[in-house]
Amino acid sequence: MKLYLFEPYDVLTFGGLRHFGAGESHVQKAEFPPPIMRFFELFEKVYGVFLYKDGEFFLPLPFDCIKQRKKVDAKVFRLPYNIPPVIKGEGLISEEGRLLAFEQIGSGFIKWSDFVKFYLEGAEGNFDVYGLKDFIRKELRVGIALNKDTRTSEEGMLYSQDFLRFDCQIGLLAEAPRETLYYNTMGGEKKIAKFVKEVEPMKELNNSIHIKRDRVYGFYCLSHLFVDGGLEVGKEIKICGLKFKVEWYFGSSEWVSGFAKPFLQMLKPGSLLWLRALEEGGLKRLCQIESKPPVNNVKGRIKREWNLDNFLKRGWNCGILVEVE
Repeated sequence: MKLYLFEPYDVLTFGGLRHFGAGESHVQKAEFPPPIMRFFELFEKVYGVFLYKDGEFFLPLPFDCIKQRKKVDAKVFRLPYNIPPVIKGEGLISEEGRLLAFEQIGSGFIKWSDFVKFYLEGAEGNFDVYGLKDFIRKELRVGIALNKDTRTSEEGMLYSQDFLRFDCQIGLLAEAPRETLYYNTMGGEKKIAKFVKEVEPMKELNNSIHIKRDRVYGFYCLSHLFVDGGLEVGKEIKICGLKFKVEWYFGSSEWVSGFAKPFLQMLKPGSLLWLRALEEGGLKRLCQIESKPPVNNVKGRIKREWNLDNFLKRGWNCGILVEVE
């Protein structure tokens, strides 16, 4: 496992699965970070997507980050687990006898050094949040569909498409390159991105953590997360063989798919789960939730399943364990 840095020469686009057609929806949005499958042409396994700028790695902001609502220059901090009462779903926290209104940030990026300090080491306090505009400029380009036979424009088929121009490098935490990395295509229109270098991954990812029974831990989603049957409070899941129960989770989901693959509803990178350990044991900080997506073979009327090993070997369900209590 290494961190591979790429520098795009031109704009890139990473489209989602939202239906788009010229003359219908008119605008195709570009998403970042994209699902790890957008990089499977380059690597056998991709753990996560980072941004790299000014000597720092940045990763998607955890969804449990909050700030006080309607307050100018409100500080951002991690939602504490042990401050009563936390009225989940209503954004109210008791502070000095008052109920203050808070809101989740939802999107953005956090420095790796801040993630280590406030999540892995459990420091208290606030930290800086960086927006997409600090790394990427969106460029809206207009096109029109052409008649394949006459090569003339089609009436009513004008459309716009988002492209991303990077003021930084893209970092892929991955392993087993499929080909020589030099000038490689990347994104929806196969634009060129130059391979810059490979570096050792953050040392914290290789650290072990001793899991104590009945303690609460956090699972930060580095890649998209799928849980068969859906994710809900009280559900039992496994991480590398150890059992946990879902206490709460923060995040949003989207539909993810690929060629000849089903549509799966998955939690986005940056989502965070509070998990109560049901067993004791040792785990690496970088680990995976065990789950496999069922697939209905309609033509043969036979229910088959994705191979669990293959699904996890590609990098899905990867995350970082953090202490909560």
